[in-house]
Amino acid sequence: MKIARLLALGCVLAAGLPAIHASAQRVSRMTGEQLGTLCTKPAGTGICDSYISGVADAGALDHLFVRNAEKDAKDVAAFCITPETPTADMRTKVVGWMKAHREGLSRPAGEVVFTALHESYPCGGGK
Repeated sequence: MKIARLLALGCVLAAGLPAIHASAQRVSRMTGEQLGTLCTKPAGTGICDSYISGVADAGALDHLFVRNAEKDAKDVAAFCITPETPTADMRTKVVGWMKAHREGLSRPAGEVVFTALHESYPCGGGK
């Protein structure tokens, strides 16, 4: 089981950030549909949670990097997830978003998760 989690984490790290940079960066070949299948099977929730957490971490760290290292105080976070938010709650929102947006599930899993987090956890008190 540890090997599967490490592989999932490696996929997340390799997936990179949003598709904005996809033309210049390697993006995982896993589709949103494939990840959705994993996320809805009891045996796959650990891998799913690791993938979602990796995308959330990458988005948060990218924002911190731009604000601090690149000194861009105007940079806005793509999503705002409180530290207290359980990963299972994030999975529930991502899976719900996937079910409501089946037409886009052929896109890379990282892009799908990023978009789902962006729309499910808006900054500034939206949804």
